[in-house]
Amino acid sequence: MRFAKRLSVVLGSALAAAALTIAGAPAASAAPGGPTLASAPVSVYQIPAIGVQISGLVVPGPLLLSVNAWSPSPGHTAFSAPASRETCSSSAAGSLVRVNYVNVGTGIGGTATVKPCPYFLDPTPTYTSVYTGSGPIVITVSIIGSWAYPNAGQPSLPGVGGFIAP
Repeated sequence: MRFAKRLSVVLGSALAAAALTIAGAPAASAAPGGPTLASAPVSVYQIPAIGVQISGLVVPGPLLLSVNAWSPSPGHTAFSAPASRETCSSSAAGSLVRVNYVNVGTGIGGTATVKPCPYFLDPTPTYTSVYTGSGPIVITVSIIGSWAYPNAGQPSLPGVGGFIAP
């Protein structure tokens, strides 16, 4: 009886594979480079950095800046910290976001700085790619001022977070 069950499973798998091949399903290719990987978003668990933004009506409000991360290639992580239109039209438009990162598994660490508002005139990029290595990454997020507006987003409290880099 066992033999009959095993035989039916093997024959069923073989028939399904043959049906897919006949139906025109893509077959595995032997490309020399192997499959290419696209940018994969990474879930970042975090407490955002908190600062102050003042609107055109001189009304202070909270500024919450969190970090997005994705993996353009294995071992590399790209960071960005996009802000809302309301934030980019307030006094916090001139702020920058500094991301300090450490790979807990390998000890690789560093700093990346991005600007949250894409139309603010500052040479800092809106996203940057850094080598973090694969594994668990711990980050701290700080709001800092730019060269044009050193007090933008201040006073502020840093945020923390973590993710697994592919």
